[in-house]
Amino acid sequence: MASSAKDIGSKYGSSVDNFQTELTSGIDKIYLDWANTSIGIMRKIITSKARTRQASTLAADLVPKPIANGIQIVTMQEYWDFVNQGVKGVFNKNKAPRSEYSFKNLGVSKDMLASFKEYIARTGSRGLKKQSLIRKNKKKQADIINKEAMQMAVATKIGGIKPMNYVEPAVGQKRLKVLNRALSKEIGTKIKLSIIK
Repeated sequence: MASSAKDIGSKYGSSVDNFQTELTSGIDKIYLDWANTSIGIMRKIITSKARTRQASTLAADLVPKPIANGIQIVTMQEYWDFVNQGVKGVFNKNKAPRSEYSFKNLGVSKDMLASFKEYIARTGSRGLKKQSLIRKNKKKQADIINKEAMQMAVATKIGGIKPMNYVEPAVGQKRLKVLNRALSKEIGTKIKLSIIK
């Protein structure tokens, strides 16, 4: 939320009056409220389906960003659409039959391996459960994490990634109708005020 406030601040300048007015009324508030509600819907779906639950980097990273004619929901996680649509596996297309994405081979890139290592660091490792985390076995721990990350990455490429379908419920036609109604009401109010003046 901090980044969205910063974006609105840069859009409306440093005037406290302007900033507060836009946060409590007007079209930008409608966009911001709608985006924040949409993000809440996405986070709920992601955290309910992700193995990491509340530790989902993607769910935590979603933020609203004001733009010239509205608002965007942005994330620094480039894999967001893979999670949304799913990915067909090299040997199993059933997890994501409608996805436009598919793994082509079992090769694991450095980025994918690093992502699985980070996942293991956040959620724990089967191989390290019975080992105490002491300096003496750091090399052994690193080897175990590396091996497990590689196994998980290859298994993911074999079987594919099941889609979470978190985008449509948050920003699809039903939610756009909610936004349109709110905007129409706001514009109607402003037109009436103008006519009265």
